[in-house]
Amino acid sequence: MMLAVFRKFLVLFICCQTISFGQVADNVASIELGPASFPIERPFTISVTIAASDTRPILTFPDIPGFTKKGILTSVTSPNIGDKNAVNQVITQNYQARGPGRFLLAPFAITVNGETIKSEGAVLIVRPSAAAAAASPAPLPPADGAAFLSLRASRSTIYTGEGVGLTLSFFVADNYPYVLNFTALDRQLQTIIKKIRPANVWEENRPINDLRPIAVVINGRKFREIQLYQSVFYPLAARTLTIPAVTLSLTRPRPVIGPPSPQTETVAFASKPLAVTVRGLPPHPLRGQVAVGSFHLNEQLDRQRVKVGESVRYSFTIEGVGNIATLPAPTESPAPTNVDLFPPKERHTIRHGGNQVSGQKTFTYFVVPRQNGRIQLADHFQWIFFDPQSSRYDTLRPRLWVEAGGAKAAAIADASAPASGTGVGDEAAPASPSGMSLYTGIESLDSTQQPVSIPVLIRAIANVLIVLMLLGMIFVFFKK
Repeated sequence: MMLAVFRKFLVLFICCQTISFGQVADNVASIELGPASFPIERPFTISVTIAASDTRPILTFPDIPGFTKKGILTSVTSPNIGDKNAVNQVITQNYQARGPGRFLLAPFAITVNGETIKSEGAVLIVRPSAAAAAASPAPLPPADGAAFLSLRASRSTIYTGEGVGLTLSFFVADNYPYVLNFTALDRQLQTIIKKIRPANVWEENRPINDLRPIAVVINGRKFREIQLYQSVFYPLAARTLTIPAVTLSLTRPRPVIGPPSPQTETVAFASKPLAVTVRGLPPHPLRGQVAVGSFHLNEQLDRQRVKVGESVRYSFTIEGVGNIATLPAPTESPAPTNVDLFPPKERHTIRHGGNQVSGQKTFTYFVVPRQNGRIQLADHFQWIFFDPQSSRYDTLRPRLWVEAGGAKAAAIADASAPASGTGVGDEAAPASPSGMSLYTGIESLDSTQQPVSIPVLIRAIANVLIVLMLLGMIFVFFKK
């Protein structure tokens, strides 16, 4: 009897320990909605973040009344978690509003790797806006028959390094008498893209996953537009981009007189050639080395007051419209005397909004003060770029500062200084170079006093209890 009770108690104890250690919160995925109020030229986004996943799942995003799906963007980040590298995926669905107004995004659910995640939805407010020319979509081409192929550019003149969107679309009128079918479309598009891709450019392609017709009106006539290819090109030199004419072949029933026939014929549709003029940048000492686009600065400090020798994380985030992937790091002041600057960690997010690319790129620094006082970050960082909207160069400078020192910082510096040093509150200069180093006061630290880890202590006690129970069970078994 005693042995049976002991066994049940042992099993219950082990199960409780397993459950308690196994209940770890694991957020497999989460849904993030874009801003609920935005101008009509800006797409709305639904993003799914999948933590610690190496595989790319296929997700089904909801349809939003009044919006058109405009492609999916996938980005991968590898943040450091402890001593491990975790791969996080962010899959973003872009939606383009068909017109201004108020729209309802109903509650929805998305299945990710067998798990369902839910969103409460939102009320979306699309504002009309007189956007700049670079942000407006490419104008629709003039109608060239009841069905035609069009290759159009978002702008006819740009600066070197400025983006221009190219869109290849097939238009067919609603009253077109035949049913057109695409044949070997992938192979045809590969040939077409090789012809229309200019030389000496950087390309940001927007993947098109489905050939969904979009209702448009051209000169009062209703058409359906099927976008086949869309990309943004950034010329690297002041040379005119010359895009040749391309041809797309489709099949349709063969027109015959008499009874209908199952025979089909191949019909070729050709686009018109186009050219985009590329102008050089105005004279500047850094011409050819700076980014081109419309940008603004968003900066962040994890804390503003630090001690001498302690590090503070500073994020320099560049946001705007341009070639986000190639944005250079800010220019640092040469050989700063009051701080140590460590090389930045870079991370960027790109959003494809039709004929332009927007997003942000973050440069994260560790700043270590070497002496007391206020450190103006504008004295150590600046970022120069060319704004094509104003046709002039501009500079982004930080507005934040770091306050280093105070009584505590001076006390730590004094702990490693000679006995003949100045008082604790004296901020004139540290008594020795060690007071200005990252390792200030390290010799005064006691490495024998290690912090007690509660989980490790509980695990050790549990292991001792399990061993004692096993020994007790063995003793009872042999005694019996």
